[in-house]
Amino acid sequence: MLHFLAKIIFLLILIFIYCEFVIYYFVLLTCSWPQLSKVDQDFTIKSSNDRNQKPLHVMFISDTHLLGSREGHWLDKLRREWQMHRSFQSARFLFDPHVIFFLGDVTDEGKWCSDQEWETTVQRFHSLFSVPSDTKLYVLAGNHDVGFHYDVSDGRLKRFEASFQAPHVRLITIDNNDNNNIYFILINSMAFEGDQCRLCARAEQELNEIIQDLKQARISSKPILLSHFPLYRMSDANCTQWVQSSSSYTSARFVPHKERFDVLSREASQHLLETIQPRLVFTGHTHDFCYTRHTGINGRLIPEWTVPSFSWRNRDDPSLMLLSITTNNQRVSHCYLPRETTIFWSYGIGGCLWIFYILFGRRRPFYLFAFFFLRKRIRFLN
Repeated sequence: MLHFLAKIIFLLILIFIYCEFVIYYFVLLTCSWPQLSKVDQDFTIKSSNDRNQKPLHVMFISDTHLLGSREGHWLDKLRREWQMHRSFQSARFLFDPHVIFFLGDVTDEGKWCSDQEWETTVQRFHSLFSVPSDTKLYVLAGNHDVGFHYDVSDGRLKRFEASFQAPHVRLITIDNNDNNNIYFILINSMAFEGDQCRLCARAEQELNEIIQDLKQARISSKPILLSHFPLYRMSDANCTQWVQSSSSYTSARFVPHKERFDVLSREASQHLLETIQPRLVFTGHTHDFCYTRHTGINGRLIPEWTVPSFSWRNRDDPSLMLLSITTNNQRVSHCYLPRETTIFWSYGIGGCLWIFYILFGRRRPFYLFAFFFLRKRIRFLN
């Protein structure tokens, strides 16, 4: 009888381990770093002489929305954060990226919370998304972190900048061996409203300084632009690839985007494309996946990927994106995480099998019930 009880407990533990740990590896193993192809290579840029040079591996994550004290139940908070923690650590273990970018809205209540609660949330962020010392991690500001442009305060901007070393505009230079640098320009989307406010003026000054530094360095490879808000597009109907949250029941693809709320303004987007002339653009904010292309100077097409939310709270099928890149070549992969509904179904099926084993795992399951009944009777008599 005790041997049978041990089997029951062991099966229960196996179901828990599969649903809370193993399934993340199984799902992520269906994805891998994209392999570079000469079809995508820019032959106008001289490549490295080292034929064995490996590409830089970059992971993009967006809209984690860590809950605070106002929104959501504590169980909802625990469940979502455990999902993101396991997803992130499983992906980091399997893919071992060189660089990780969080594209804004790392918190859900940063624009409301006190300084003390903010510090607690930042500590929780670093605990959930911890990385080894040889992995670089950078964070962009989102509207939930500091507020929309009309609601931004100097205090929230300063504490975000202090917590994540994230000024309004930042240049990240990654040395990908043999001085083949890859450049990333990170912007605070709320600072590109174009209304000449102090926030926008500082961002414009920082951007101009970075562009001048890049011109003086005479770089051959154009930078990658990272922003929380997508560049201007009328709606997601412009996306040649588009994946809305499977938890949404109505299609929002043809709903027009609101400038300065859903996307950057048309003027700000054009200004960034002309000033930076990026080779690629990665954004977040909408919680849905989108691939689109913009027309830059001389008619050059500039691809933009909008990264979906990383949290079950925003979509049933969260995901991340992987970028393999060199100075003259790049390729992107879209990697899905386990669906929340898949976890529920796994628990349901596992629970049914567990109950079936309890009832029919022995030739005489009556012994199991008799054991508990007699034990209670003995205790009562004593």
